[in-house]
Amino acid sequence: MRRKENEIDLESFPTLKWLQLVIVGLAVFLSSLDVTVNVALPAISQHFVSEPRVVYLMITFYLGTTVGLQMGVGSAGDHFGLRRVFFVGLFAYTIAMVAIGLSPTIEWVIGFRILQAVGNAILLAISPALANSLFPEFMRGRALGIMTAVGTAGMIVGTLSAGLMLETFSWHWIFLGRIPVCILAIAGTWIFLGEVGQKPISVCSVRVYQNQSASDCGDTPLKTFDLIGACLIFFTVIAIVLFLNIGSSLGWIGVGQLGTLSLASALGFSFIRRQSRIKFPLLDLGILANPVVIAGISSNFFLNMGTFVNIFILPYFVHEIMGVSTVTLGIFLLLSSLGISIFAPVGGYISDRFGTGPVAVAGIMIVAIGISSYTTLTSQATITEVGVRMGVVGAGMGMFQSSNLSLIMGKMRRENLGTGGALSSISRGMGCVSAVALMGGLFAAIYTANSAGVDMLFASSNEESSAAYVSAFKTVYSAAAVVTILGLVTSILAWLFDR
Repeated sequence: MRRKENEIDLESFPTLKWLQLVIVGLAVFLSSLDVTVNVALPAISQHFVSEPRVVYLMITFYLGTTVGLQMGVGSAGDHFGLRRVFFVGLFAYTIAMVAIGLSPTIEWVIGFRILQAVGNAILLAISPALANSLFPEFMRGRALGIMTAVGTAGMIVGTLSAGLMLETFSWHWIFLGRIPVCILAIAGTWIFLGEVGQKPISVCSVRVYQNQSASDCGDTPLKTFDLIGACLIFFTVIAIVLFLNIGSSLGWIGVGQLGTLSLASALGFSFIRRQSRIKFPLLDLGILANPVVIAGISSNFFLNMGTFVNIFILPYFVHEIMGVSTVTLGIFLLLSSLGISIFAPVGGYISDRFGTGPVAVAGIMIVAIGISSYTTLTSQATITEVGVRMGVVGAGMGMFQSSNLSLIMGKMRRENLGTGGALSSISRGMGCVSAVALMGGLFAAIYTANSAGVDMLFASSNEESSAAYVSAFKTVYSAAAVVTILGLVTSILAWLFDR
């Protein structure tokens, strides 16, 4: 248990701090609203007469750009001020919502999703850093848990409204409907955050961090930013995402595939080499020497790779095989969101009292059990069977996310808060990207091999196609369960390293 002096009367803590935390959580709320896009995938496919593989590019490009930019924007927040960079993210996200909602073709939608990803990368990388800067160390788990809960409320609102929007209006309002929240977040940041996260790193703080003499330190902001490093890591991630998508579509052996993998390796090596040589690196490689951080971000990667199948594969299963409405699909995703929203603060509170390791392990263990249970579903699955599974997985994810994030952020110095948030978010995003490419490719390969000539949008057109769809569904969820178990193993390692 924590020391008694760490116990605090939360009611006596300044109300402004909690309000500021909610405002920061609005950024994660906006990002979480993107769950409505997954509910709308079948409708978008039909509107543009585009097959799922093309529509999946909305997810792939969005996630790839988000992940690729996060290290750069996280470091930019550390250098130029968290609040300044946070503002840029909010504005970019807002402009993208208007543009996507008015897009005439699927190509335009995909293009403006990249702009949305720029804003999303900033919000996801900077939000944990801002939340962490608001509260003392012994309240970090609770603060991050509440931020996660506020953010997850976006999934709840999104899933509740998605079906109604699709039934009453059109998919365009999935994006246009977010504009009022964007304006509220911008206004709240301007009015209430004030100087929070405003001051950039000074030369003095960097010298002290590097154990150099601080006798001549001043308050001069550190203006050096490793733009070349930011570009290198961005193109490294993009090359990896491209390789995953080409490989899942055309096979893993070929000139294009090997060339892309070689390019990604060369860029990644160049980034690491540069970070080890320059005075003010984008990423302090010493952070990655900490086994707790490595194990923590690895478990985060595996958990998100294993659970993201619920976001982009399950919607087609319940719509085409089970024949439920988009409203019911929204309810399924709502149950998962409720689980996360309720159990994230609980997990954060428990981790503050008893440590982050055991809470993270317990959470991901629940997730592994829940994902494994999807392999028992059949074409006759009931709404209750799917709903219970969604709730269980959501509860486990909530416990894991707040405690794992607290574990990672707890290993960061003040000078690296943005980087810490970026690392956590990158591992989550890469898990989702890998799931779309690898799990989606596996699903498509198994289905088309057993149901030649029948598009996945019409899988229920005959019994053979329906059986092939269910078989592919079970295989993919078996693979997802194995991946989640790998996350459990690395989470246990993080706990052991942190003891």
